[in-house]
Amino acid sequence: MFMAIAILATAMLSMLYAKETEKIRLWSNLAVKIDALFPLSTLIILAPALYLVFSAWGWGMAWINVSLAALLANSFLGPVINLRRLKGILSAANSETNSAPSAELLSKVRDRILWTSVSIMSMIIVGILFLMAVKLPLLGSLITMLIAVAGGFVLANVLLAKVKTAETPDTASYR
Repeated sequence: MFMAIAILATAMLSMLYAKETEKIRLWSNLAVKIDALFPLSTLIILAPALYLVFSAWGWGMAWINVSLAALLANSFLGPVINLRRLKGILSAANSETNSAPSAELLSKVRDRILWTSVSIMSMIIVGILFLMAVKLPLLGSLITMLIAVAGGFVLANVLLAKVKTAETPDTASYR
């Protein structure tokens, strides 16, 4: 799952900065395939995780409960939110006839909900890794996840603002 998020983020960033429709088509195809694998990757992670919970740690550790809940939320809500939008990008890219992406395709690539979702998912994974290393009690674990979600919102806004700033006609003439 951690690598899937990294590959999805790479594909998303590559689509965001792509100047050719073919590049968007290639990266969106990869993103669709990767996003569909999240539930399966969660099952692969859950088997050893549950073994460790039952054999060593137990359910009394708050960081385990919060991390598992976040992992499950990521793996099932991510595809529900992202997959339809990623398929929409792929469909629009496949129907494009020009080598330069149309405004409609770029609008789909810059979908704020998609970017917010992927950014939050990425930051939640960082939060899970942090909890695995630090093993905080309940309040600290919940605060960690709140910071991760807030960080995801900030990350999405920063990434989209950079692209919109770079693409405005006012700044394009000065390059």
